[in-house]
Amino acid sequence: MSNSNISIELQVNGMPYIFNVDATDGSETELTNLVSQRGVGDTFSSGGVIQFARTGYCENYSISGIRLLNEQGNVTYQFPVLNLESQNTNAPFAVNCPVGLNYKLVATTSASLA
Repeated sequence: MSNSNISIELQVNGMPYIFNVDATDGSETELTNLVSQRGVGDTFSSGGVIQFARTGYCENYSISGIRLLNEQGNVTYQFPVLNLESQNTNAPFAVNCPVGLNYKLVATTSASLA
């Protein structure tokens, strides 16, 4: 097993946030706030709207992108990912997706697919 660094920049309620994780390949891993080390649900426990995002970065290969899961574990948004060593990041794109308590940002990576 190897590790993959994954990160994404989100604009929520008009403010920028970066979520990241050093994930073990092959397992679903939750991204946390770079500053507070809290998950997206704890960061926005009183609710918010993800207005914009930049394509997520993954050091290796993310099997299904970065997924935003609601409190029932259902996918409410799937963010695309890229490898910055081979591709430049893109401009922010509109998301307009709610986020709140018990939501999670997760990703599954695989170095063998990179």
